[in-house]
Amino acid sequence: MKIAFNVTVFLLMCLAIAGCKKYDTDYKSFLDNHEVTYPGLAAGLNYHSGNLRAVLVWHPSPDPSIRRYVVKWNNGLDSLLLNATSHNPGDSVVVNIPNLQEYVYSFHIIAYDKDNNPSIGQDINNVRVYGPTYQSTLLNRAYNAANPYVTHSDGSVTLNFNKADTGNVATTVRYTNKLGTTTERSFVADSNSITLSDYKYGTDVTYRSSYKPVKDAVDTFNALSYDKFPTIIGTIEMDKSLFKAVYLPTDVGTAYGWVLPFLWDNSTNEPGFHTPGTDFPIWFTIDLGQSATLTQLKLWQRMSALYDVGNAKRFEIWGTNSTPDPSGSFNGWTQLASFTSYKPSGLPRGQNSDEDKAFAAAGEPFNFPANGPEVRYIRFKILETWGGTNYFHAIEISVTKQLK
Repeated sequence: MKIAFNVTVFLLMCLAIAGCKKYDTDYKSFLDNHEVTYPGLAAGLNYHSGNLRAVLVWHPSPDPSIRRYVVKWNNGLDSLLLNATSHNPGDSVVVNIPNLQEYVYSFHIIAYDKDNNPSIGQDINNVRVYGPTYQSTLLNRAYNAANPYVTHSDGSVTLNFNKADTGNVATTVRYTNKLGTTTERSFVADSNSITLSDYKYGTDVTYRSSYKPVKDAVDTFNALSYDKFPTIIGTIEMDKSLFKAVYLPTDVGTAYGWVLPFLWDNSTNEPGFHTPGTDFPIWFTIDLGQSATLTQLKLWQRMSALYDVGNAKRFEIWGTNSTPDPSGSFNGWTQLASFTSYKPSGLPRGQNSDEDKAFAAAGEPFNFPANGPEVRYIRFKILETWGGTNYFHAIEISVTKQLK
């Protein structure tokens, strides 16, 4: 009985072994008697969004048998072939996919070896592509409305902007330089201003901002159009060393040794200019030493007679760019402006507030109308004083001109 049992077990083991030998080769019938080889996978798959394009990046597979990569999208309807030029995982494969729509894509990357065996494939999903719709939402960076620009004594001008919006990378300023050439300068989002050293005053300035939809995007998008910056009127104080007194036959004289050149001696202390008593109106003439469009006159009163006696209350400024008529007439002169002195407190004559004193001590400003003619000679025509006197006095003047 024991012998029969052993024989039976032996026979069953033989049948099992025979069965295994049969099934371990059955797979070959499904593979046409060929082995399946899968090329190695790439690493570090990434992407960068662009303007109607995407840039795919990965590290190549170290598998030396790989000969090419195929990238597919749109459910395999579109594809791009790229030959494998490196098998060093430290290198990067960069693939530009152009002519896309503004959409979110998925890309399938397949590596092929020398025997045309494909890898199992790898996906890069949620690749956002930007285009006209995104661009249409972009706005130019806002300028600082409270203080849009600052002019400097060297002729340069600084343009001031508000804090940049998210995604802003730069703003380009387009302007005309002093040679009459259209010029562009850019400044980055972290800066709130840009200084133009060669700007030609009186010409238009426009600007346009650029953005990246995401930080690592490969393309920069510009706002659709340029915006106009506020008109820049540059001013600079005229050089008083060029001023000269002009004595014409009809001009008023001087009194008490307070002569006309004391009006531009860079001192706000007495003495200044003082006229004798005579019938009003009276006038006097100054050669500015250069032709210019005037923007502002500052006049310093005699502080010992503040808003009183001979300090000017109403006066006119006339100008000409030609040598004045030697007869002293107003032939060839143009009235540039008519001014009335301002007293902040409005108190009656003889009463002055601290605000009045501070305002007068700083020099009272009188602004000329914009875009006036260029003049070299100016004529003060005094119509009325604060004290109603028949004489006039002042301590100092300064004049600013429009920069070109």
